[in-house]
Amino acid sequence: MAQAKRAYKVLLVALARSYGGAEVRVQTQATALHEATAGCAVAVLRHSPLHRRLSQLGVPCAAIDSGRASPALWLRLRAIIRSGGYQVVDAHNVQSIFWGHLAARSAGVRGCVATIHSDYGAEYPNLKGAFYEAVLRLDRLMARQFITVTETLQAKAERQGLGKRATLIHNAVPIPPLPLPEPEPEVRALWQAAPEDFVIGIVARLKPVKGHRYLLQAMAQVRDLPVRLVIIGDGPLRAELEAQAAALGIAERIYFAGFRDDVTRLLPSLDCLCLASLSEALPYAVLEAASYARPLLCTAVGGLATLLQDGVTARLVPAQDATALAAGIRDLVADRAWARQLGLNAYRMVAERFSQAAMLKNILQVYDKATSR
Repeated sequence: MAQAKRAYKVLLVALARSYGGAEVRVQTQATALHEATAGCAVAVLRHSPLHRRLSQLGVPCAAIDSGRASPALWLRLRAIIRSGGYQVVDAHNVQSIFWGHLAARSAGVRGCVATIHSDYGAEYPNLKGAFYEAVLRLDRLMARQFITVTETLQAKAERQGLGKRATLIHNAVPIPPLPLPEPEPEVRALWQAAPEDFVIGIVARLKPVKGHRYLLQAMAQVRDLPVRLVIIGDGPLRAELEAQAAALGIAERIYFAGFRDDVTRLLPSLDCLCLASLSEALPYAVLEAASYARPLLCTAVGGLATLLQDGVTARLVPAQDATALAAGIRDLVADRAWARQLGLNAYRMVAERFSQAAMLKNILQVYDKATSR
C-alpha cells in the first residue's frame, strides 16, 4: 500500500566531509522523502562528496560554507530552516545533530530527530568519543525522537533511558533482481587479478577502527594462496597501510582503489567482501555486497554480530585477530561452492529484511511522532 503523502517539509542535516554509510543512508532517505512529503532537502558542506553526489542525482541541497566548529554554522542553518519552512530536522552525525538541532530549536521547530549511526564511545575510546557521547546526551533536551540503525545501538539507547523516543530502523538497499550481474573482466584486469584469483574487497574509510592492518597481516599469512585484496576507500591511514603492505612483502597483491562512487558496479567482480572492523553499526557495504550475493567475511562486532549468522550468511571471526581472518580466507578459498552459498543466503536475508519501502514507512512514522503536539 502506498504511503499517504505527509504535509510537513523535512530538512536532513549531514555535515560530513567524507562519504560513508551514514551518507548513503541520507542519500537514500532524501530521494524517497522528496515524493513522500511536502518537500525534502539536505543541508551539506559545500563541495563535500555528499554534496556532489546529491547534486548529480538532482536532490535539493542547501550548501554551507562555514566550518563545522564555527558558530556561523548555527546561524546559516537557522536561516535555511526558517526560509525553507521545515517542520522536521533530521540530523545525521554528531556535528550535524548539535548544530542542526540548536538551529531548529532557535527557529521554533519542534520536530527534531537524531539518527544515530555509530557507538561513538566504542569507535573512539578516548576524549573524542567521550565528547561525542556528551553531545548526544545534551541533545536529549532538543531531539523529540531518536532513530538507531542496529539492535546494538537501540539497546544502548534504551539503557540510557530514551524508551519510546528511540526507534530501530535498519538501513536499506535496492535489491537487484536475479540473475545478478556477472564479473566485469575489465574491472578485474584493473585490479591485476588472474582468472583463478580469489579477489577480496574491503569497502571502508581508511581509519584505525576499520581494522585494515589486521586484514593486511592476514593477507601475509595466506601468501601461498591465489588471493588478492582490493582496498576501496580513502582516509588518513593510506600511506601507513601502503607502507605496511610493502613491509609485509605483499604490496603486489594489494590494490588501493581510493574513494569510489560506483561501488555497486565493482561488487560483482569481487569473490568476497571483508570487513575487519573493531566496532561497527550496520554498514551499507555489507548490505550492498549481500544484495549482489557476495560471500561475506566479517568480524563479529556490533551490528555485524546481530545481523549475520556464522556459517549461514557469513564467515564471522573475532576482531583484532589476523590469524582468525586468515583462517576465514582459507575456508572460503578452499570451498568456493560453500562461499557462493553463503552469498546467496545473505542475498535472501537482505531481500526479506532490508527493503527501502519498509525503511521509508518507519521513518515517516517517527517524523509523525516528532511533529505531533
